[in-house]
Amino acid sequence: MNPDFAIVLNYNLTGPADADFLVKTARDIGARAVMTNQQVDDFKAACEKYTIFLAKPTSGLDLTSETVIDTMVDNRQKGQNTVINIPVQNGKFTEATQKTLDVINSWMHMFGHAFNEGQPSQLTSSAGFVLENRHANYQKYVFLKDIPEKLVITGLTQEPNRVEWIEHRTELDFTMKDKQLTINLVKPDDVFEWNVLRIQAHRPEDDIIHTEF
Repeated sequence: MNPDFAIVLNYNLTGPADADFLVKTARDIGARAVMTNQQVDDFKAACEKYTIFLAKPTSGLDLTSETVIDTMVDNRQKGQNTVINIPVQNGKFTEATQKTLDVINSWMHMFGHAFNEGQPSQLTSSAGFVLENRHANYQKYVFLKDIPEKLVITGLTQEPNRVEWIEHRTELDFTMKDKQLTINLVKPDDVFEWNVLRIQAHRPEDDIIHTEF
């Protein structure tokens, strides 16, 4: 399965359901793949409409609003995706399932890009862990459960151009010495269960010289 599919919603249907609504729900919360045990043709059509991958059914995890983000992040740190069982009874979610989807949506709305496209990095961090963008390795992401006053990242070969919280792109002060990046942290405006900062290195497009005709 495409490694960019960090989370997969496994729809377990009992009775008829609106495939279009279910696939759109997955797309809207940042999932890039779904599975289903019924109505495969309906799901195929909806997946084409919303550019979502329809994966072959496999076993998933029964997660709650309290456990889902920790589980997703733990799996991503290992380079794995998370298949989440979503029961659907006659086209409807239970209150508990809707709460879990709301939690995923809130977190993925802020960090979904880094989460979906991140892969394990050789960099080490004094807290949390580091992923790098598999499509643009000049972007590194540090995932933090707790927020210390300082953070030390080891293994960079050059000083970054910018370090920032992904949320609101709040810039953070940093120094670089002996391949160690020390970042002074201030709490972001909103503190999530896991917070993510971006280390932006020199980009190829930075070398493009502006010309005028």
